[in-house]
Amino acid sequence: MTLPIETNNKVGAPEGNDNARKGKMFYDQLRKILVQNDQYKLRKISEKLAEAAEKGEAWAIKEIMDRMDGKPVAIQEIQGPDGAQLKAGFTLVFEEPANGNTSGS
Repeated sequence: MTLPIETNNKVGAPEGNDNARKGKMFYDQLRKILVQNDQYKLRKISEKLAEAAEKGEAWAIKEIMDRMDGKPVAIQEIQGPDGAQLKAGFTLVFEEPANGNTSGS
């Protein structure tokens, strides 16, 4: 017997499932804290990040580049054991049965 699942007419979890929202609780609270006081806290943190990048901190430079230009797209190339390009596809070979019977029985 299959029981119907009541949904909220959206694609995804059944009605009442708040799992996706739980992941944003920390983000929401942090955002509230950072934008209080005319965004003073966020500005202060951003200035410290910029100062670290100016001092040559690689992590800070990378963070700024990722935020300004976006993270680079990961490209994966798969090669054969000798570095050559892999062959894709298949070959279908029809062979006559060894006993010479072609009737299929």
